[in-house]
Amino acid sequence: MQHGGNIYGKHIAMDYSVNLNPLGIPEEILLAGEKASRRYGVYPDPAQEEVRRSIADLEMVSPDAVLAGNGASELLLAVVRAVGPKSALLFEPAYGGYEYALASVDCRIRHVMTDAGTLPFGGEEEADIVFICDPSNPMGRNVDDEKLRSFLDRMNRRGTKVVLDESFLLMSDKARDVSARRRGALTEEYGNLFIVRSLTKILASPGIRMGYVISAPENIVAVKRQLPEWNLSATAEEAIKAGCRLLKESDLIDQSLRVIREERAYLMREVSAMGLAVYESEAPYFCFRGPEGLYDALLKQGILIRDCANFRGLSKGICRIAVKDHASNAAFCRKLKEVCADV
Repeated sequence: MQHGGNIYGKHIAMDYSVNLNPLGIPEEILLAGEKASRRYGVYPDPAQEEVRRSIADLEMVSPDAVLAGNGASELLLAVVRAVGPKSALLFEPAYGGYEYALASVDCRIRHVMTDAGTLPFGGEEEADIVFICDPSNPMGRNVDDEKLRSFLDRMNRRGTKVVLDESFLLMSDKARDVSARRRGALTEEYGNLFIVRSLTKILASPGIRMGYVISAPENIVAVKRQLPEWNLSATAEEAIKAGCRLLKESDLIDQSLRVIREERAYLMREVSAMGLAVYESEAPYFCFRGPEGLYDALLKQGILIRDCANFRGLSKGICRIAVKDHASNAAFCRKLKEVCADV
């Protein structure tokens, strides 16, 4: 399985393959790491009591309806193992981590090709579990809320478990609506729903690994059984608590959205002006179609982007790039223009 951010063994000057908050790591997270270092001589809390209260306070749900994980990836695996599905639906193109998690339980997968990886209008065959990504990855399109409600109703009647991956939601256009930031309440209506969120992206801290899942309390108990007793480090504990406070009490999300929307528009204009086909996006990343040799040509220049050829339904030449700060984006565009002229 390929991911962005694989800088190891390469000489990378610009990493446009990972999609992190262009504002960078908040000072509060750095201070949380320092605070955690004073706790390195004791075990973390296996019950995650303070961490779960912090998440619950942010999401306005009960602490027994949430559980923190060592990144969203760990929780995707744990949810799949808790459900133990025999059949699954994936709306493609989709994040490869879903298929990776499903393979761990030898689950049969039906791949449904859709427009930009978003929800279809209906007609899905029955399955034990289905994954939705909002915004979709790699295409970056938000899921229509009415369509989501209708889909959840259908899946609930069928008894199908739904995993709603919101790893990038807080940096997508939908997060302008404050109610969209607090969708955890949906799990009180739908006992078949698991919402997985990442703090890694909005807090620009992929080295810490921070995620959480929201679901009905009985589902959380089942997920917790699939994890080690101590799945969080002291650093992750302190960073998650600090991150939840920051997201609740500051305007970090609004600040981030202003930069992301402005810089995404700038990047899309510049890339389009080079004669490259650009795909619409509401996320902190977008896809475009370039020459087939573009990924390798940029890599030779120390620039890493996400080659989307391994996503189902996408072909060689389709690439995904992150939205960063303006100085970085301007430098990237200059390099991209130079390289495209030679490919």
